[in-house]
Amino acid sequence: MLNLLPFLTRLNENLQRVNKRIIKYLKDPNEKQIHDIRTAIRRLEAAFSTLPKNYRNAIPLFAYTQTCRELFKVNSEIRDTDIISEKLQKYPVNDHRDRIIQITKETRATRLEHAKEIALTLKNTDISKILDKVDVTEKALQKRYNKILSRLIAEMESNFPIVITNFSSIKELHDLRKSCKKLRYMLELLPNDTKSTVGQVRKTLQKIQDILGVIHDCDFTIQYLKSVENLSKEIQEIIDTETELRRIKYEEFLKYCKRRLHISPDSFLMKIKRLNGA
Repeated sequence: MLNLLPFLTRLNENLQRVNKRIIKYLKDPNEKQIHDIRTAIRRLEAAFSTLPKNYRNAIPLFAYTQTCRELFKVNSEIRDTDIISEKLQKYPVNDHRDRIIQITKETRATRLEHAKEIALTLKNTDISKILDKVDVTEKALQKRYNKILSRLIAEMESNFPIVITNFSSIKELHDLRKSCKKLRYMLELLPNDTKSTVGQVRKTLQKIQDILGVIHDCDFTIQYLKSVENLSKEIQEIIDTETELRRIKYEEFLKYCKRRLHISPDSFLMKIKRLNGA
């Protein structure tokens, strides 16, 4: 069954990938391993989401993916502290800056211990039997896949006009970034013979995601620093610099969209559906 259904094949591959990366993560949860486990979980989530509801709710697959989501969430929080610390270390040394860096490191250490506990639970799970009872038809998978694509495109249609006309649309910008990321991982699930056709679309999504990612990091850092009590002049200067960086990256985002986005969301969706035989 798995060899006949591309989505289930990807699901099995992604389960194996998560398992391998968890082992590396537990040995040394450095920045690279945190990145790798997060991307592995995203790919697993994409494949998992193509299953019809009754299969997504099946134990132990549901329990495993839920635990993966918990690990992803905590590692995202760890990454956020790393981003703030990394950004602040680029600025001149001062007591206020150093104190914030120390706080983020302490927060990171606490969350990392929690993450390792979750990762250990996943490591001790026997993944060889997770897909034993998943016996779904290709038609059902195709229907579910197209439904997800339609939803992601609708989200992009909704957020794009807001983001490109409103510099301060933080939530919509973050939502657009997540939609691009999810859509990119969904396109990876298509059969190998379609990858060259959608390759350029994936590259465009990756570029948009990267630019919006830098903007999101600026937004998160600015929001965090503004929440600091007794805001000093030095920290305010950092906020101002990050705000200017955000403006520059936003202008880059607008220029890229004007230069590269020649395919409308509707035609894009129809193209993907044709590629996938819908």
